[in-house]
Formats: sequence, structure tokens, C-alpha cells
Amino acid sequence: METARKPLATDRGRIASEEYRLGLAFFKQKKWKTAARHFGQADRKSRRSDENYHLYTSYHGLALVYCGDVSGLNFCRHAAAAERLNATVFLNLALAELRLRHRRRACDAVSEGLRLDGRHAGLLKIRRKMGVRRRPCVPFLKRENPFNRWLGRMTYRRQKKPVRALRHGNR
Repeated sequence: METARKPLATDRGRIASEEYRLGLAFFKQKKWKTAARHFGQADRKSRRSDENYHLYTSYHGLALVYCGDVSGLNFCRHAAAAERLNATVFLNLALAELRLRHRRRACDAVSEGLRLDGRHAGLLKIRRKMGVRRRPCVPFLKRENPFNRWLGRMTYRRQKKPVRALRHGNR
């Protein structure tokens, strides 16, 4: 009886892996709904013990967010909360957070992912793209406070423009 279950489990894993690959192909073509459908199938077919279970869930959530379904963000967050090995799950969470304009949470997701894998190319790229903000001048005020914004502009060090050398004839 044990041997009868084992092939079924590997079939489920193989089917989940194939659905995931199909979902990735559609995702790269920016066909979000079709990708979400395939990622959802991969998510449902895989077991919690599968090493890629959280990856499938995070891609499913990201594709849903790209379709305009805000509930996909919960899939990404749950997958990231349980993930301990794969930094791509945190990349997907950061992309979903950015899509919904949650910059601070995206920064947190990038930081968590880089703790797992400090050389993850996708996370490093998104960190460079997002940029790094300076701390607010007056930390107990909100960043959007007009005084904080004005003070920040006044203290920002602008690059000095190069001074033109005087020509001998223009003195």
C-alpha cells in the first residue's frame, strides 16, 4: 500500500512543477491571468512538504496582484512569512508591495531576502532601482510633514557644478 502512494506523490510534484514552468512562461510574456491560473494549479497540486511550495504560492500571489487582484498580496506575504531558504519568494513579495505602492514593506522584503541570499541578482537590482532614502531631518515628524520636507531640501547636498575656467581674453 505504501508503494501505491509514492508514485502518486511524485506525479503530483511533477504536475506542480510543470504547471509552474508554464506559469513562468506566461508570466514572462506578461499574460498575468493565464500565469496566475497555472501558478494556482501548481500551488494546489504541490504539498506543504514540497521545497518549492512557497515559491509557487508567491508567484501565484504576484500574478494575481499584476492582474489587479489585491488579495494576491496575502499569498505573497504568507509565503514569505514561512520561507527560510528561497530569496525569490521575498523578491516576489517586494514586487507585489511596490505594485501596490507599499514602499516601506517592499524595502523590508528586500532586506529579508538579502539576509537569506546576499548575492541574489533580482533583489540587488530592485534595491538599486528603488534607491535609498535618507532619514528624515526631524525623525519624530512624518516624512511628508512640510517642515521636514523643507528642511530636507535645504540640507540636501547638491553636486556642485563645475566652474568654467576663465579664458585669457575674457578677463
